[in-house]
Amino acid sequence: MPKAMDTAVAAKRIDFVTMGLMAGWALTLITIVWQVAIKDATYTSRLDEIESDLNKLDRRVDTAEQFRLEISSDLAEIKTDLVWIRQTLQDNASNIEAIRNAKD
Repeated sequence: MPKAMDTAVAAKRIDFVTMGLMAGWALTLITIVWQVAIKDATYTSRLDEIESDLNKLDRRVDTAEQFRLEISSDLAEIKTDLVWIRQTLQDNASNIEAIRNAKD
């Protein structure tokens, strides 16, 4: 009887060991899949954030470019006005000088 019982106990131990090993491997595989999924989600989140920041920067660059063009246009108008004012002042100065010379 002890030999038959030892065989049954040994068979159950083997089954428990096998089940334990299988459960360990299953947990290991599930953990690996879980870690890969977390890493993928993290990278996807980071890429989405970088893409969002890039779009914001692109819009800011476009706004800055429009602002630069407006400033350039305004400066060109100011330059034209200053040239006109200078020309008018020179004409007035020469007219005043001509009037002074005519009086003398």
